[in-house]
Amino acid sequence: MRLSYSIRSFAVPSYPALAILALLLAVACSPGADTAIEAAAPTVGDIPEGGYSEPFVTADVATLNATLLLSFGDNILHSSAMGGGHPIFSMSHPPRVVDEHAKLVEILENEGVRVLDIRDLLTSAINNTPREELEQFFRDVFPVTADEIIARIDEIDGDSITNFRDDHFYLKAEDGTFDPLFPGMPSMYWSRDFAISSPKGIIIGRGKAFQRSIENHLMRFMVQHAPELADFPIAFDAYDHEVYLDGGDLIVYDENTILLGVDNRSDREAAVLLAQNLDMDVYAVSMPPWDRRSGVSRQLLHLDSTFNIVDEKTAVVVPFFMEKEYNDSNPMVPILLGLKRQIETWAEHTEYELGDPDSLQTTVDVIPEVGWLTHYAAGTGEGTELDTKLVDWMREQGFTIVYVGGPQGDLPIEKYVLERAMLELRWQGSNVVQLGPGKIIAYAHNIYTNQALRDAGVEVVTFPGDSLSMRNGGPHCLLMPLVRGH
Repeated sequence: MRLSYSIRSFAVPSYPALAILALLLAVACSPGADTAIEAAAPTVGDIPEGGYSEPFVTADVATLNATLLLSFGDNILHSSAMGGGHPIFSMSHPPRVVDEHAKLVEILENEGVRVLDIRDLLTSAINNTPREELEQFFRDVFPVTADEIIARIDEIDGDSITNFRDDHFYLKAEDGTFDPLFPGMPSMYWSRDFAISSPKGIIIGRGKAFQRSIENHLMRFMVQHAPELADFPIAFDAYDHEVYLDGGDLIVYDENTILLGVDNRSDREAAVLLAQNLDMDVYAVSMPPWDRRSGVSRQLLHLDSTFNIVDEKTAVVVPFFMEKEYNDSNPMVPILLGLKRQIETWAEHTEYELGDPDSLQTTVDVIPEVGWLTHYAAGTGEGTELDTKLVDWMREQGFTIVYVGGPQGDLPIEKYVLERAMLELRWQGSNVVQLGPGKIIAYAHNIYTNQALRDAGVEVVTFPGDSLSMRNGGPHCLLMPLVRGH
């Protein structure tokens, strides 16, 4: 999930460690800009003659052939007005977001990747859906404004649904109040989350937030009705199985194996069902538990927020959380406990609150629960706890591990944790997308992680992402790779 929420910020100038810790705990929102932005021209990729066939994605690290994404424009301002009362681009600069995203598209095009814009796929699906069925779709997914949508149905296209069109957004009800046809899509540009292309076909996710659930329904609609996606069957639909599943938690390890982050945004039961229905081995990686949300719940949001495979035998990961060696000695713990003690002590001497000590304690309590592996067998879904963590297992498979923030070197451990590892984790250092084995796209500002990856033999193509990363997502989140390894 990429929806924002507000907390009390407790960055205090005289306590720089608290300022860094604020990055760990959350990002507060404030109103955004109101200037018009030139919409990026939609990009449509041509499907090759003969189409595609299974396996559609041989591995997340395989050569990227085709991807879905949602281009940017005025829609980011429209969606801001619909983000649950909290303008979603408040902490980033909308024109810069558009420019940054355009740089990503430019890289993809230069690399020969076929880019299919969600705006165009929605239009294609609308144009190829029988009228009665299309009306029912709008009634099911947009029940509040369905009558108004259907009254204008001959005008509706993908730009309408994704809030690019002023004439379908700045409308008024009979009483004169604001009445847009479609609710905002403040997170759909994080295209990885609502669906995933797997070796067996498309996996439709199921988001825990209302607006993210609309994205899931739109993706199902596109797969079922857009001719450009006719080759791709729906291999698994989380709604049919009544489980929550975000695409950012799912990594295709190879044609027979999936890694899945569970317990935070995706249900553990989803791992069982994927193993059974896709006949693939699923290794579930425990993430911060949803029922005890804390500082790490947002920073370790999805599996791709913390970990990615970048070459055939190289992976990048946030240090300490995913290794059994550090389960009882994670260097974040004494930092958090020290800050908790100071916050409690300050509360005895001043009327000002520096933060929530209970939240810090919850963070300390859940840290040891992160990273553990459970194997769910292909076909049966039978689960086996492996008594090992993700990084340990990857090393057993022969992988070299690169840390977010790079190596510690001569830095004191506290400085390394706060100013390198956790800082570049927050700014999506591990959230990179693979162009192919040993070649990735990353945000330029994560200089220590990027250098460590280059030192490990990985080619790192960068683009500016200062504003995009404020929304708690990275290049891996921005694309829904449709075909890899063909």
